[in-house]
Amino acid sequence: MEPSILHLLQNSIQRYPDRPALMYKKSSGDYTTITYQQLDQRIHALAAGLRGWGIKSGDRIAILSNNCPEWAITDFSAMTISGIVVPIYQTLLPRQIAYILNDARVRAIFVENQEQLDKILEIQSDCPSLEKIAVFDATDSTGDFHAFSELTALGKKEIDRQGDRFLEWLDQIDPQAVSSLVYTSGTTGEPKGVMLNQHGFVFDVINAESVFPLYHTDVFLSFLPLSHLFERLAGHWCPLYRGGAIAYAESIETVIDDLQMVRPTVMVSVPRLYEKISSKVLSQIESGSAIKKKLFYWAQRVGRKYHVQKHGRWITLQYTLADKLVFSKIKAKLGGRFRFPVAGGAPLAVETLKFFEAMGLSIIEGYGMTETHLIIALTPPGNTRYGSCGPPIPGIEVKISDDGEILVRGDILMMGYYGKPDLTRESIDDEGWLHTGDIGYMDDDQYIYITDRKKNILVTAGGKNVAPAPIENALKRSQYIDDVCLIGDKRKFISAILIPNFDALTNWASEQQLDWANQDELVQLPEIHSLMEAEINLQQKDFARFEKVKKFIVLPQPLSIEQDELTPSLKIRRKVVSEHFKDEIETLYLA
Repeated sequence: MEPSILHLLQNSIQRYPDRPALMYKKSSGDYTTITYQQLDQRIHALAAGLRGWGIKSGDRIAILSNNCPEWAITDFSAMTISGIVVPIYQTLLPRQIAYILNDARVRAIFVENQEQLDKILEIQSDCPSLEKIAVFDATDSTGDFHAFSELTALGKKEIDRQGDRFLEWLDQIDPQAVSSLVYTSGTTGEPKGVMLNQHGFVFDVINAESVFPLYHTDVFLSFLPLSHLFERLAGHWCPLYRGGAIAYAESIETVIDDLQMVRPTVMVSVPRLYEKISSKVLSQIESGSAIKKKLFYWAQRVGRKYHVQKHGRWITLQYTLADKLVFSKIKAKLGGRFRFPVAGGAPLAVETLKFFEAMGLSIIEGYGMTETHLIIALTPPGNTRYGSCGPPIPGIEVKISDDGEILVRGDILMMGYYGKPDLTRESIDDEGWLHTGDIGYMDDDQYIYITDRKKNILVTAGGKNVAPAPIENALKRSQYIDDVCLIGDKRKFISAILIPNFDALTNWASEQQLDWANQDELVQLPEIHSLMEAEINLQQKDFARFEKVKKFIVLPQPLSIEQDELTPSLKIRRKVVSEHFKDEIETLYLA
């Protein structure tokens, strides 16, 4: 019988029943543990509770919550009875949630707390398929919904009444049937429901783990939303496949504190976190003494040379000293036990990669998409190539089309977009190749290099094609620039919207004894404009003339998910940002 994700989990439950599976913070701030055996018992109970609740095979079950044990337990329990799991980003607005609930024809939804429950109660009358609501946390509201604890209690009664049917349900799982509808966050247009199955999930987990081996002693820190397949598969199913433990961060704001408490060996993250960590360290170094700066940059040079060459007793002695004086202190802030940080979801800046590499923390960069059950390529540990996300995982075919688009074929491909056969045919051609929409190339060893998204390519009024990502990543090397959105499609020249690193910028402004009352006033200062102009010119010196940023806007605040300027996976929605700042952009192109 072909295995499912549940079968992979069962192997770990049988081998490591008393080892930690999930760890979460109690109200006291301390972490408590759910063992593999306890996780198994809770999945059995909730699966039986779902059946007792009237949920059948093929029913759509949505989850709207921050990361927590109940999220994972609901996911596994729904899959146990062949339900179709529909993850929903907890940051979405009620109208966006209603679109997904109606498009997927969701019958039951699990929500985290009062905040999320209120969203559902607001739109419930507009969602005719939605019959059942369950809440993880206690709530003050009254109405036709159930507490999570009620369903597990119901499940235990069902097991007592008619026996545990868990193994029977596992045998009934069809690996080729739709197991999850995952909606793309979409930088343009309405989100699309991607139909995924157990066959693709298991194939991806096993083959990805063969490239990046995990151990039952590994501890993962979970903070990316489980509604994103990156966290769900790479950050949950992969470690649980090998008997590892998952600790939930309290929130995105507490990640650094949680790192020190959990001391993870592996962490799955988008590049933004690693860029923020390196930027914060560099900002602190730059505001420090001359001796501190000199020591740090000496350590960085030694670290890079040591980890690239590893030749000679002298460089080894130097690195030992650099690690003791500099790197050990930074690594301690990250928990001190990292084997490998993992990055995905967007290209990782080479400078960020080198920053961590110098400390002996090689970031494992991956490439994937929802439409491929996630992982397409993965950097083998110890075999980093700057600018590359690694070669395809075993069993996957990748080729580059004539126009530079990356095409993928294999068992990881989606079953299609739910209810959108025409769009599915546009994405997967007659020969079975998925057109990823990414532009890139491969070297002789099949390492993949991604240049940009096809739809992001800017074509200037002069007919020049400009890929924004390499330029944006170059500009983000500046300690004063946190993020960038390039503008210039059908325009005379390239311009940019800059989001500053306000910590570094305010430190610099204070050193210059400038006067400002708030961030709005700060970014309007002529000295700040001159500083940013100098930084841009420095970072883009190696680009062609038509690729260089000529003018720019400095925003007084970061882009946000709430304003729809960022996707829940923190990608910039260029169309939205261009619309929000269209007046400011137009002034750049006057005269």
